[in-house]
Amino acid sequence: EAFYKKNNRWTEGLISAAKTVAMATNTLVETADGVIKGTRTLEHLVVAAREVSAATVQLVAAARVKSHLNSRTQERLELAAKAVTEASAHLVRATQRLTEKEESRSAEDYDNMSNLEFKSNEMEQQVQILKLEKELVGARRRLAEMRRHGYHAQEDSD
Repeated sequence: EAFYKKNNRWTEGLISAAKTVAMATNTLVETADGVIKGTRTLEHLVVAAREVSAATVQLVAAARVKSHLNSRTQERLELAAKAVTEASAHLVRATQRLTEKEESRSAEDYDNMSNLEFKSNEMEQQVQILKLEKELVGARRRLAEMRRHGYHAQEDSD
């Protein structure tokens, strides 16, 4: 108890990191449920899995700050974190393989298209790419702004 009183700032950070892992895990479960129900996409699942992995890494790093060298508890935490990271990576790879299979099934038969049809589809794809690139730039900008805001909000609460 005296250790936690003496290191209350670290303790609060460790608790916060653990809560972040719990929230990320909850989001992953809800996202997986949404994928099954058709309300979420496989891309949502990939993002949620990566969030769990990142939150777990932060928890281990926070715990490592005050742990004793060769601590069995820290060793077990790091092994568990490694298992979480590997499971998340496996889920991401499986999701990507599934996505690739779906995309290959939906491929069009270009050999049976007329030249006009082919050119029209090609131009439509170029338009689609430009729209997606514009959306991607906007999404990255919004994400950066959200992270800046979250960082400054954390500084203000400390």
